[in-house]
Amino acid sequence: MKKNAFMVISSNLLTLLVSLFMGFIIPKYLSVDDYAYFHIYQLYIAYAGFFHLGLVNGIYLKYGHLDVDQLPVTDFRRYGRAMAILQLGMAAILFALLFLFFPQDGNVGMAYAFTIINIPLMNIKWFYSSINQFTKRFVIDSAVTYMQNVLQFVMVVAVIAFRLYDYMVLLVAVTLINLICMIAVMVQNRQFVHFLAIPKEEVPEDRKTKSLIRGGFFFMISEFVAIIILGIDSVFVQNLFSLTDFAMYSFAVSIISVMYTLIGTISNLIYPYLVRVKEEKYAQYYTLMSDVLTVVALMSMLAFYVAKFLVVTWLDKYVDSLGIAAILFGTVIFRTLIMLVCGNYFKVLKMTKEYTKNNFFSIILAFVADMLAYLIFKDCIYIAYASLITFIIWYVVTDAVFIRRLQIEKKTCANRYFCILVCLIIFYGLFRVSDVKAFFIYMIAAAAVCALCFWKHIREIIDERNVMDED
Repeated sequence: MKKNAFMVISSNLLTLLVSLFMGFIIPKYLSVDDYAYFHIYQLYIAYAGFFHLGLVNGIYLKYGHLDVDQLPVTDFRRYGRAMAILQLGMAAILFALLFLFFPQDGNVGMAYAFTIINIPLMNIKWFYSSINQFTKRFVIDSAVTYMQNVLQFVMVVAVIAFRLYDYMVLLVAVTLINLICMIAVMVQNRQFVHFLAIPKEEVPEDRKTKSLIRGGFFFMISEFVAIIILGIDSVFVQNLFSLTDFAMYSFAVSIISVMYTLIGTISNLIYPYLVRVKEEKYAQYYTLMSDVLTVVALMSMLAFYVAKFLVVTWLDKYVDSLGIAAILFGTVIFRTLIMLVCGNYFKVLKMTKEYTKNNFFSIILAFVADMLAYLIFKDCIYIAYASLITFIIWYVVTDAVFIRRLQIEKKTCANRYFCILVCLIIFYGLFRVSDVKAFFIYMIAAAAVCALCFWKHIREIIDERNVMDED
């Protein structure tokens, strides 16, 4: 478990560093318009997972408790073939729609075309990568993550070295990287790769696949809710504001997306272990995980001050995006708790119906909030406020579901809510303070508030450590 955790965390810290590197280097050398066109691709490729229709999630839920040598090889060859056929079919449909409704701006059309090309590459890669993850082969899965990060780093260096300051160059390079990574995970799982005809068993292949899609569809939707909420924002800004406004909003979202990506990957590490926990421990683990991850999320807010410093000193043409980024950074706290704690508990407890209702509620809330923000204020910064409010309401409602389900005393959550509230007030109050000073003030203040609110857990950990040392 320690080795798995180390590989996942280290590879994703590298992902974080490379993403930050790309996030601050590419906008520096691309024009604002080229950056906006490249980010149109990044905006819509984030929804690539929708087009496997939940097949990956259904497999994850059905077989997530098994090791690799326990998996039915014939069935997984069928699932792999079904995934390939599904992705090619989806790509064909999307290209037909693009041909019929090609946008007036040809650059936007090219961004859409590359999005469609990359959807099968990313989903097939994710299909085999998920097998690595739920069978706890995090080491080999992280190896592909390392390789992808190195290739992305090389891509950015090449763009700078050869002065290839064009969004089309980036789209071609990203496509090649996705192709290489897809082939790599297929090689890792070559025993499950077989696209030729396979004799059918008693249960027809299409029925098995449809059953997995039905079981995983709404869990798949749930994983994209946070992206949907920010995506609704970005779609509003892309279509209702200028290209420059979209570039500023996109830059702010790109900073937040790095944090979201890290959160999502850690979530995949938690589920295989949580699903093996005894049921009588669920309530205790829920409270402990929520409190511990609250501290982690609150301290991760320090990343904003680093980002702000880099923007001011390196990317002054994107200074206008800092206000939006600051507002959206607050969503990281609630995204952490919803994804890492609530999302995994929905899966472990098989609460499909509740999960579905919860997610559709948040999507509708986000759309209504964004619409009201646009109609009332006509300013994209208020759309960012609408997202923050949506995340807060979404978490409170979701947390209440598990408080009832696990029969957790409400007073045990009071410290967590108080801690989040105080730290957010401190964070937003320091926006106009110089970066270095704000960094240390927030770090000390947040650490003090967390220590005060979660002293009980800290004392338990210290006592347990002392007992272990005595033994």
